[in-house]
Amino acid sequence: STYAPRVYERMQIRLGALYQADPSLQKNFKNSIYPAASFNFGRETVCYPHTDAANDPCNYCQITALGRYNPRSSAHFVMYDSELIIEFPPGATIFALSAIERHGNTPLEEGETRQSFTQYCAGGLLRWVEAGLRTQVQFQRDDPDGKAAFDRDAEERKKAFIALLSTHEELVASKSSHSSE
Repeated sequence: STYAPRVYERMQIRLGALYQADPSLQKNFKNSIYPAASFNFGRETVCYPHTDAANDPCNYCQITALGRYNPRSSAHFVMYDSELIIEFPPGATIFALSAIERHGNTPLEEGETRQSFTQYCAGGLLRWVEAGLRTQVQFQRDDPDGKAAFDRDAEERKKAFIALLSTHEELVASKSSHSSE
């Protein structure tokens, strides 16, 4: 909500519709917007370059590094498409567009350990909400014209998402206005 307030608000509205439709659904964590989480407790959790294609491409994935390793020499977070290598110490958290940005991390040194905690939102879950709380197949069967319009609007939805992303200037201005209050 701090660094991507419009993305957060969009996700909150979409998930709000889901929680309203089925009150039995519970949030994983009181202070988290994300409907899914993964704990990777392997001794040496290292990710090769990948995208998380099942994640919603219009949301950030939250990744927290855990373990005992030297962040200056190993376990860097790598964003391959952006050509960034980031020192990523234990306890650090990053928000990444994991469905569209190839990412991974560098190997560990001998005797080091690394685990991770990740929160995310499956794209299919939000498409289900956007399709009127039904699958894409049900949407097609129940409302072929609506489904055709939904499919045609994919490029417009992509542009709308890009417009939701915060610019550096917006974040600096927002921080400045909050610090003067």
